[in-house]
Amino acid sequence: MSKQAERDYATKVDQTHLFGKPFNDPRVFREFALVLEVFGERLAGGTILDIGCGPGWTSLFLARAGYKVVGVDISERMIEIAREQISRDNAAPEFVVGDMEDMDLGRADFDGALFFDCLHHCPAYAKALKRAYAHLRPGGHVLLLETTWLHRYSPHARQVTREFGVTELGFTRRQLRRALREAGFSDLSFYHDPGSSYRGVRGFLKACLRLGCGYFFYYPQAKNIVVARKG
Repeated sequence: MSKQAERDYATKVDQTHLFGKPFNDPRVFREFALVLEVFGERLAGGTILDIGCGPGWTSLFLARAGYKVVGVDISERMIEIAREQISRDNAAPEFVVGDMEDMDLGRADFDGALFFDCLHHCPAYAKALKRAYAHLRPGGHVLLLETTWLHRYSPHARQVTREFGVTELGFTRRQLRRALREAGFSDLSFYHDPGSSYRGVRGFLKACLRLGCGYFFYYPQAKNIVVARKG
């Protein structure tokens, strides 16, 4: 799918949905709580690059938690919304329009980088991980919270692709592990999705057998959650 579709998405989708994030989905709070926990274990304050920040709520919450944050998104409209959000708040992340595949902020001193539910919109996701690596200081960490391989087959993903033309990928752990290592990262750690009641493919298939195949069509999709270090 085209990058222009990614840029235009925020101008076509319901604006109430964008401004309502994350309060329109309780599951997101559980996921973000894990983000804070993982970063808290590894970073005592510091700077975070929020890649694919969308309407900016992740950047804002990280700033409220004491981090210095720079949010980057390919959509000018998303960045406009993000800046409007912080205009009503004392926390002050910085927001920049940029493509995660080739971003260059002219610095390599971030303590952490975050991909929160956004990398699956990027066909050249391996390039995006390499750009994240380039912006981190030695010893810095990247954290990914991303869709599993199931996502691309979900009715929601198909609908969004059909309606807006955006990319909707899904990842196996093997894919993410390989892409992260090829980007230069090491010390990978995977976490269980706090919003999922099953672990991995085997757990999902057991749930389908227990509850019926219709389970796939309404059960919230699990997420890949992985943190890695720049050596």
